[in-house]
Amino acid sequence: MFYCRCQLDYRRYRNQATRLAKTLCKRFYEKKVKHLCQSNSRNWWREMKRFTGQTKHSDLSGLANVAADGDLSALADLINTSLKQVSDDLQPVNQVQQTDNRQVPDQYIISPKTVLNKLQRICVYKAPGPDNLPNWVLRDFAPLLCEPICAIFNASIRESNMPLIWKQANVLPIPKVNPPKSIESDLRPISMTPTVSKVLLESIIGSWILDSVRSQLDDRQFGALKGHSKTHALISILHHWHKALDEGQSVRILFVDYAKAFDHVDHSVILQKMRTWCSRYHCAMVDVLPV
Repeated sequence: MFYCRCQLDYRRYRNQATRLAKTLCKRFYEKKVKHLCQSNSRNWWREMKRFTGQTKHSDLSGLANVAADGDLSALADLINTSLKQVSDDLQPVNQVQQTDNRQVPDQYIISPKTVLNKLQRICVYKAPGPDNLPNWVLRDFAPLLCEPICAIFNASIRESNMPLIWKQANVLPIPKVNPPKSIESDLRPISMTPTVSKVLLESIIGSWILDSVRSQLDDRQFGALKGHSKTHALISILHHWHKALDEGQSVRILFVDYAKAFDHVDHSVILQKMRTWCSRYHCAMVDVLPV
C-alpha cells in the first residue's frame, strides 16, 4: 500500500515537472527567440552567441600576473614594445612633399558622388579609429560631408600625402588562445584606423591598383580578391592531391609559415616594385604613387 502511494506521488510530481518545463520553454521561446525571426541577422547572431556562451571577452589579467606582476599599465608597455620591435629594422618611407601643380590623370580624380556612395554604405556598428569620429555621423551626414572629404582625397592624391591622423591606428592585442600566456606568441595586433581613410580612401585606391594588376595575377591567387576565399584555395589543393593519388602519383607537401609576415613588410620595397611595374606596362597609376 505504501509502495503504491509513493509510485502515484512520483508520477504526479513528474507530470507536474514536465508540464512546468514545457510552459517555461514556451515562455522562453516567446520572450527570447520568437522575435528573432523578424529581426535582422546581426541581432540574431548576437543572441545565438549569447545563448551558446561565445560572447566572453578575453581577459589579460592572467598575462599581466605572469609578465608584469599584475600591473596592467606595465603590461601595456610590454605589449607595445613587443609589437613595435617587429619592424624596428625597417627604414621609414622617404616621402617627398609634392606641389599642388602635380598633374593627375582624369581616371584617378575622385568625384563627390563616389564619396557619397561610400559614406552611405558605412557600417555604423564598427568602432571608429583614433579620430573618434562615430560612423553614424559619416553616414547620416553624407550629403554634407561628401564634397569636403572628396576635396581632401583629391588633394592627398595630388600631393602623395595623407593627413597624419589618417595614418594612425588604435592597436588592440587580441589573444590567439585563451588564456594567453606569452606576449610574443599568443597576441595578435588588430589595428583600428579611421573609417575615412580605411573604408573610403584606401578602398578607392585599392580598387584602382587591383584593376591595374588583375591581369598579371596568378589564377591560383585566392587571398585578398573579391569572390575568392580560403575555401576555394583548399578545394583547389585537395583537387590536385586527389587527382595525383588517383593517377598513382605521389604527393609531397611543404607548408611555410612566415612569422609576422605582414607586420614586417618593407613599404619602400613595395612602392619601388609598383613603380617598376607601372613603368614597364605603361600604367597611369605611376602618376599617383608617392615619389
